[in-house]
Amino acid sequence: MKLLCDLGHTRVKWAWADGQVLSGWGSAPYEGEEGYAARLPVANAPSAVFAISVARDRNAAFAGFCQGRWGLTPLWHGSRREGFGVSSRYAPAESLGADRFAALVGVRVRHPGAPACVVDCGTAITVDALDARGVFRGGAILPGLTIAARALQAVAPALVAPVCEGRFGPCGGTTGEAVGAGLVLGAVGAIERIVHDQEAIVGAGALVILTGGDAPRISSYLTCPHEHWPHLTLEGLAVMAR
Repeated sequence: MKLLCDLGHTRVKWAWADGQVLSGWGSAPYEGEEGYAARLPVANAPSAVFAISVARDRNAAFAGFCQGRWGLTPLWHGSRREGFGVSSRYAPAESLGADRFAALVGVRVRHPGAPACVVDCGTAITVDALDARGVFRGGAILPGLTIAARALQAVAPALVAPVCEGRFGPCGGTTGEAVGAGLVLGAVGAIERIVHDQEAIVGAGALVILTGGDAPRISSYLTCPHEHWPHLTLEGLAVMAR
């Protein structure tokens, strides 16, 4: 089986591909006991490793890991001007994050001919517009929840975001609740505004697809119709790795 890997800014995600069937989903941070080196199996050697990466400073270490464990060199995939049913207007085309391109490919394969707004809620939050012809019309990037919280605390140490995963309302009763409300509701409001404006470009009724680690949390606040596809980038990579 093929091993598919998505090297993000803070975590690496993976899945096994047997033809068009994906299984064995996993993810881990880069360091510590829960790191990918401790969690990827030793005995089950893949036939090949296919990878996308936005953490290029980690590519060499990951390639060394694959070579040392299985004697395999990862086959890297990046963004293209055109391929796999997607045409890109990004400038330059290769500067589009490989994870964003893979997500567009994944949507295009599942719903060919449908416009979509793809919301990846990770370290950064990206909202990308794909029209019905498969043309990527561009997108927006904003800080993810964790990055926004750290940036706020860096300049105002007393404004610590709450650790709990509780529900936040618009009228926080403590500083922590107010910070949490601002971070979550601010991100949700930005996403909904961007999706609204992107629909004017790609077409009303566009699919709104959420993916990424913070997608479940953000999904619970969104008022617009949407779907959660947790493994979208790896689904797209599976198509690219055929």
